[in-house]
Amino acid sequence: MNFLGHCLFSDLTPDALNGGLWPDFGRRPDAAFLSESFYRHFDRHQVIDQLTDHHDLLEPIRAALRPTFRKTTPVVIDMMLDHHLATNWERYHSQPLEDFAQACYQNLRAFDGLEQPKRMSQTLHWMQSHDWFVSYRDPMGMVRALEGMSRRLRFDNPMHQHRHQAVDDTVRYADGLSDFVRWLQQELPTPDHND
Repeated sequence: MNFLGHCLFSDLTPDALNGGLWPDFGRRPDAAFLSESFYRHFDRHQVIDQLTDHHDLLEPIRAALRPTFRKTTPVVIDMMLDHHLATNWERYHSQPLEDFAQACYQNLRAFDGLEQPKRMSQTLHWMQSHDWFVSYRDPMGMVRALEGMSRRLRFDNPMHQHRHQAVDDTVRYADGLSDFVRWLQQELPTPDHND
């Protein structure tokens, strides 16, 4: 999952949300400095990543996408999951996506336990400025996100060329994506889940 998915599976507190996104930007900080909630969500992020990359529920989608997206398939599926979540948000959370997004941005900014990695701080600035979570609902928001990811990779990749296919595939494989999210909600419930 990408940023929206990780926030869905976090408590809505500064420590939890920052812990839930930190592994994408930096190593595990020294345990002496931060709360148990930060580390629990840091570990949860890694569990979610492993499950997304290897769980049998997503294998048919991985197999279908690999010939086109090759080694970027896991990244594309992460984005497909966020696009699916945003477009079907009411299935997974009772709070409107717009309100959830603003609560996440505010709590991510409020974290003062440790200086965020520079790349994380920059990403959070753009995330809030362009309201990424809500933009994931729009097919063109997904296309723009894939374009940005494609540019950041240090190797030639097919994401830019096939970015519109990824949007279509999110609809095509909606049932499989939904089954995985629902399974995760059963396995990794959080106090802020309101199904």
